[in-house]
Amino acid sequence: MYTDPDIEIIDFLDLINVTLSNTFIEKWKYKYSEKFIKHFQLKILQALNNQKPLKLDTLFRYLTKKCKYSPDQVNNFFETIEIELYKPLITIERKK
Repeated sequence: MYTDPDIEIIDFLDLINVTLSNTFIEKWKYKYSEKFIKHFQLKILQALNNQKPLKLDTLFRYLTKKCKYSPDQVNNFFETIEIELYKPLITIERKK
């Protein structure tokens, strides 16, 4: 029988699997662009590969400064996918 922490881990792993799938790209590519989604997936993969949490500010800067997406688009995407669900892989504290 699963305990609550076990269920949370399973749910989180399911979320990561979906996020890295082609289904995720297909779902969001028309609203945000396929390239945008792939940039996001790349940063998720890098965080997993490095075994180090990704700061939301770092992800935001990467998508806006390096990839040249608008801050509104990035913020809208974060809200749409409920970025809070990605804790602890993505640390949510943002500078104001």
